[in-house]
Amino acid sequence: MIDEARTSSDFDDLHVAAKSTSHASAAKTLLDEDHAAYACRISRSDSSDSRSDALYIKFTPGLNSLFPEEQEQSYSSHRAYKLGNGMQATMEAGSADVYYPCKVKGTDSPFSVTGSFYSTLDLRPETRFRTLFRSSQEMSKLLNCENDIKFPDPATMKYLPLQKD
Repeated sequence: MIDEARTSSDFDDLHVAAKSTSHASAAKTLLDEDHAAYACRISRSDSSDSRSDALYIKFTPGLNSLFPEEQEQSYSSHRAYKLGNGMQATMEAGSADVYYPCKVKGTDSPFSVTGSFYSTLDLRPETRFRTLFRSSQEMSKLLNCENDIKFPDPATMKYLPLQKD
Protein backbone atom coordinates (compact mmCIF):
# COMPACT_ATOMS: atom_id res chain seq x y z
CA MET A 1 0.00 0.00 0.00
CA ILE A 2 2.83 2.38 0.84
CA ASP A 3 4.44 1.86 -2.57
CA GLU A 4 1.12 2.60 -4.26
CA ALA A 5 0.49 5.64 -2.03
CA ARG A 6 3.93 7.08 -2.86
CA THR A 7 2.67 7.77 -6.39
CA SER A 8 0.21 10.30 -4.95
CA SER A 9 1.26 13.95 -5.03
CA ASP A 10 -0.07 14.19 -1.44
CA PHE A 11 2.24 11.48 -0.06
CA ASP A 12 4.89 13.85 1.35
CA ASP A 13 2.26 15.72 3.38
CA LEU A 14 1.10 12.63 5.27
CA HIS A 15 1.89 11.76 8.88
CA VAL A 16 0.38 9.79 11.76
CA ALA A 17 -2.61 11.65 13.16
CA ALA A 18 -2.13 13.70 16.32
CA LYS A 19 -4.29 11.34 18.38
CA SER A 20 -2.51 8.01 18.78
CA THR A 21 -4.34 4.87 17.75
CA SER A 22 -3.58 1.16 17.69
CA HIS A 23 -5.29 -2.15 17.13
CA ALA A 24 -4.88 -2.97 20.83
CA SER A 25 -6.55 0.26 21.99
CA ALA A 26 -9.31 -0.14 19.39
CA ALA A 27 -10.02 -3.73 20.55
CA LYS A 28 -10.17 -2.58 24.17
CA THR A 29 -12.62 0.19 23.22
CA LEU A 30 -14.85 -2.23 21.28
CA LEU A 31 -14.98 -4.73 24.16
CA ASP A 32 -15.03 -2.39 27.17
CA GLU A 33 -16.95 0.60 25.86
CA ASP A 34 -18.94 -0.94 22.97
CA HIS A 35 -18.29 1.88 20.52
CA ALA A 36 -16.25 2.56 17.38
CA ALA A 37 -12.51 3.12 17.52
CA TYR A 38 -9.74 3.93 15.06
CA ALA A 39 -6.94 1.39 14.63
CA CYS A 40 -5.02 3.67 12.23
CA ARG A 41 -5.25 7.33 11.25
CA ILE A 42 -2.98 9.15 8.82
CA SER A 43 -3.54 12.88 8.38
CA ARG A 44 -2.61 15.60 5.95
CA SER A 45 -2.19 18.10 8.78
CA ASP A 46 -1.23 18.02 12.44
CA SER A 47 -4.83 17.95 13.60
CA SER A 48 -7.01 15.58 15.60
CA ASP A 49 -9.95 16.56 13.39
CA SER A 50 -11.02 13.43 11.46
CA ARG A 51 -11.87 15.62 8.43
CA SER A 52 -8.14 16.06 7.84
CA ASP A 53 -7.59 12.28 7.57
CA ALA A 54 -6.06 11.04 4.33
CA LEU A 55 -6.46 7.44 5.43
CA TYR A 56 -8.07 5.64 8.34
CA ILE A 57 -9.12 2.20 9.47
CA LYS A 58 -11.93 2.15 12.00
CA PHE A 59 -13.79 -0.70 13.69
CA THR A 60 -17.38 -0.54 14.90
CA PRO A 61 -19.14 -3.19 17.01
CA GLY A 62 -22.76 -4.28 16.70
CA LEU A 63 -23.83 -2.82 13.37
CA ASN A 64 -26.25 -4.62 11.09
CA SER A 65 -24.92 -6.34 8.00
CA LEU A 66 -23.72 -4.14 5.15
CA PHE A 67 -26.56 -5.23 2.87
CA PRO A 68 -29.56 -7.61 3.11
CA GLU A 69 -28.57 -11.30 2.82
CA GLU A 70 -31.06 -11.74 -0.03
CA GLN A 71 -29.45 -8.94 -2.09
CA GLU A 72 -28.20 -10.31 -5.41
CA GLN A 73 -26.81 -7.22 -7.14
CA SER A 74 -24.27 -4.43 -6.95
CA TYR A 75 -24.73 -0.89 -8.19
CA SER A 76 -22.50 1.30 -10.36
CA SER A 77 -21.17 3.23 -7.35
CA HIS A 78 -21.49 0.49 -4.71
CA ARG A 79 -20.02 -3.02 -5.10
CA ALA A 80 -21.28 -5.75 -2.76
CA TYR A 81 -19.43 -8.99 -1.97
CA LYS A 82 -20.67 -12.09 -0.13
CA LEU A 83 -17.63 -13.64 1.55
CA GLY A 84 -19.29 -16.67 3.22
CA ASN A 85 -19.74 -17.55 6.91
CA GLY A 86 -21.91 -14.45 7.44
CA MET A 87 -19.17 -12.11 6.21
CA GLN A 88 -19.80 -9.32 3.71
CA ALA A 89 -17.78 -6.57 2.06
CA THR A 90 -18.64 -3.43 0.15
CA MET A 91 -16.62 -0.92 -1.83
CA GLU A 92 -17.30 2.63 -2.91
CA ALA A 93 -15.02 5.38 -4.19
CA GLY A 94 -12.08 5.66 -1.76
CA SER A 95 -13.53 3.25 0.79
CA ALA A 96 -14.04 -0.39 1.63
CA ASP A 97 -15.96 -2.08 4.45
CA VAL A 98 -16.01 -5.60 5.83
CA TYR A 99 -18.59 -7.09 8.19
CA TYR A 100 -17.99 -10.28 10.18
CA PRO A 101 -19.39 -12.07 13.23
CA CYS A 102 -17.06 -12.59 16.20
CA LYS A 103 -17.80 -15.25 18.82
CA VAL A 104 -16.06 -14.14 22.00
CA LYS A 105 -15.34 -16.69 24.73
CA GLY A 106 -17.79 -16.44 27.62
CA THR A 107 -20.60 -14.86 25.58
CA ASP A 108 -23.72 -16.59 24.33
CA SER A 109 -23.92 -15.09 20.88
CA PRO A 110 -21.50 -13.53 18.43
CA PHE A 111 -21.35 -9.82 18.08
CA SER A 112 -20.65 -8.21 14.76
CA VAL A 113 -17.63 -6.16 13.81
CA THR A 114 -17.50 -3.76 10.88
CA GLY A 115 -14.11 -2.64 9.67
CA SER A 116 -13.98 0.49 7.54
CA PHE A 117 -11.13 1.66 5.34
CA TYR A 118 -11.17 5.17 3.90
CA SER A 119 -8.52 6.96 1.87
CA THR A 120 -8.29 10.09 -0.24
CA LEU A 121 -5.26 8.54 -1.98
CA ASP A 122 -5.81 6.79 -5.28
CA LEU A 123 -5.49 3.16 -4.18
CA ARG A 124 -6.64 0.12 -6.14
CA PRO A 125 -9.61 -1.85 -4.73
CA GLU A 126 -7.37 -4.89 -4.10
CA THR A 127 -5.02 -2.70 -2.04
CA ARG A 128 -7.88 -1.29 0.02
CA PHE A 129 -9.29 -4.76 0.75
CA ARG A 130 -5.88 -6.33 1.41
CA THR A 131 -5.07 -3.61 3.96
CA LEU A 132 -8.52 -3.80 5.57
CA PHE A 133 -8.48 -7.61 5.75
CA ARG A 134 -5.03 -7.70 7.37
CA SER A 135 -6.16 -5.10 9.88
CA SER A 136 -9.41 -7.02 10.51
CA GLN A 137 -7.48 -10.25 11.01
CA GLU A 138 -5.35 -8.53 13.66
CA MET A 139 -8.51 -7.13 15.28
CA SER A 140 -10.19 -10.56 15.39
CA LYS A 141 -7.09 -11.97 17.18
CA LEU A 142 -7.13 -9.14 19.74
CA LEU A 143 -10.88 -9.60 20.28
CA ASN A 144 -10.21 -13.34 20.83
CA CYS A 145 -12.80 -14.35 18.23
CA GLU A 146 -13.23 -18.12 18.57
CA ASN A 147 -14.96 -18.61 15.22
CA ASP A 148 -12.85 -19.23 12.14
CA ILE A 149 -12.50 -15.90 10.34
CA LYS A 150 -10.73 -16.20 7.01
CA PHE A 151 -10.73 -13.36 4.54
CA PRO A 152 -10.36 -14.14 0.82
CA ASP A 153 -7.56 -13.00 -1.43
CA PRO A 154 -8.85 -9.65 -2.77
CA ALA A 155 -7.51 -10.47 -6.24
CA THR A 156 -9.99 -13.37 -6.50
CA MET A 157 -13.07 -11.62 -5.06
CA LYS A 158 -16.11 -11.21 -7.33
CA TYR A 159 -18.75 -8.62 -6.55
CA LEU A 160 -22.45 -9.34 -7.03
CA PRO A 161 -23.59 -8.65 -10.62
CA LEU A 162 -24.33 -5.04 -11.48
CA GLN A 163 -27.96 -3.92 -11.48
CA LYS A 164 -29.37 -3.94 -15.00
CA ASP A 165 -31.00 -0.73 -16.18
